[in-house]
Amino acid sequence: MLRRLPFAGSLNFRDIGGYPAGGGQTNWGAVYRSDSLHFMTDDDLPSFDALGVKAIYDLRRFDELAASPGPREHIHIEIANRPFDREAVTLLSTRRDGEQWLLGDYRFMLSKAASSFGDLFSRLADPQSRPAVIHCVSGKDRTGLAIALLLTSLGVHRETVLDDYELTNDYRGAPHVPEVIDKFAEFGIAREAAKGMLSAPRWTMATALDELDERHGGVDGYLLGACGMSRAALRALRAALVS
Repeated sequence: MLRRLPFAGSLNFRDIGGYPAGGGQTNWGAVYRSDSLHFMTDDDLPSFDALGVKAIYDLRRFDELAASPGPREHIHIEIANRPFDREAVTLLSTRRDGEQWLLGDYRFMLSKAASSFGDLFSRLADPQSRPAVIHCVSGKDRTGLAIALLLTSLGVHRETVLDDYELTNDYRGAPHVPEVIDKFAEFGIAREAAKGMLSAPRWTMATALDELDERHGGVDGYLLGACGMSRAALRALRAALVS
């Protein structure tokens, strides 16, 4: 089975199936993670439609949706990420500074977007919502954190979760990264810091998940507590996505 589906436009479109989980493995063809579907070309769409996707969960902000609407009907579940403070980011100078900014973004999402994660995962438990696609803009941060939480909730080993997160470094529109770095530089952000902000550094996601474990006693405590999921929905999610 293919991990990354070879679309010409959405370069980070991946199947999260085939990972060892809870005595079985995550199901292929059930949940896909992606960068924004508005990147898809006209030639991509027939292949996308052939996947039989029943629900597209768009995690972007309203302004992002308005500027770049997707090609197919979607369900909007905004994941509130860290506000982009232009004055603050101009103080970043090194790649590590940029990566540290990402960690702050993940901490912010875990704190402020818990109910959105709960809504997303509860919907995924419904068989009428699968196959499903989860995406934001680059498929790296909002989608990356959502998928890391999802895989962890399914019993996927932490190192495998982090491996999946890091795959974005291989797939996410590498030819376009220099253009984005140029745009960041126009805001006054140091190029090395921009490179860190645009990467998927393993340590940032690892730290965010470790802190979640410490604060909530594990992903179950987070999902059943701050996220507001029911135990029935969490059981249904696992039954649906692992076999």
